[in-house]
Amino acid sequence: MKSETKSAFVAIVGEPNAGKSTLLNTIVGEKVSIVSPKIQTTRRQIRGIAEVSDNTQLVFIDTPGFCKPNTSLEKAIERNFKNSYQDADIVLLVIDATSQNIEPSLKFLSKFPEKTTISVVINKVDVAKKENILKIAKRISEYDCVAKTFMVSATRQDGVQDIVQFLINFAQPSPWFFDAHTLTDLPMSQRLAEITREKLFYHLEKELPYSIYVETELVHETEKKAKIIQSIVVMKSSQKGIVLGKSGSMIKTLKYEAIKDMRTLLNKKIELKLFVKVKEKWVEKKVHLKNAGIID
Repeated sequence: MKSETKSAFVAIVGEPNAGKSTLLNTIVGEKVSIVSPKIQTTRRQIRGIAEVSDNTQLVFIDTPGFCKPNTSLEKAIERNFKNSYQDADIVLLVIDATSQNIEPSLKFLSKFPEKTTISVVINKVDVAKKENILKIAKRISEYDCVAKTFMVSATRQDGVQDIVQFLINFAQPSPWFFDAHTLTDLPMSQRLAEITREKLFYHLEKELPYSIYVETELVHETEKKAKIIQSIVVMKSSQKGIVLGKSGSMIKTLKYEAIKDMRTLLNKKIELKLFVKVKEKWVEKKVHLKNAGIID
């Protein structure tokens, strides 16, 4: 007989590229948040749901990295970030163990009073110098609000189970907020859009991916096949040419790689059609921010 159920909402915060999405995906056991080498890949709150024991459900909220908002897009991202950690039961602050400047993370910690439910995850310890890890740990120890500090490698899964056990112990008696075996509350149309957007981050240089969003316009599934139509929305005609590539080479690459991930996600044959549309200054318009899933 299952014992009394427990749950907790856990916000994962930190600087860009600290490994927040990788940590989320590792704990959930499936890729629910996209990952790329570029900063600010995550734009929205993405919830990953993990049944970490017979009676405990953890709801993780992956958040955008710390940023100074200027555009409407960045301001929307910043609002998402604040809402995510303020509504959480506990906060995990992820810090890159290879970083030479953790001041933004320390500034974040300084906002919290003593005995706050916040813990620090020093990530990437497998590739960091020992002296840098110890230096970061010493700085963190100066903050009374930190309940516990973990040293992990999210990519190798080293130390991650310690975090999970800590959260199991922390979780309070409560009904589960999501059905059993649910991995994310992100709609399938947005999960598919995120797959394609991840490919854009990997293949397009410099700032271009930040000027783009992907909208899934159609998902039609049968037992063995899924037909998907997506629009890649850019701000300038010149950007459209870059996304298409010479003789359509770039969009063919994007399509090929997106199909592979979509096939894994849906476990069926994929027919994907990609179109590129120009919407000038879309980042300044609420309708497009809604289409991009950045605001409700």
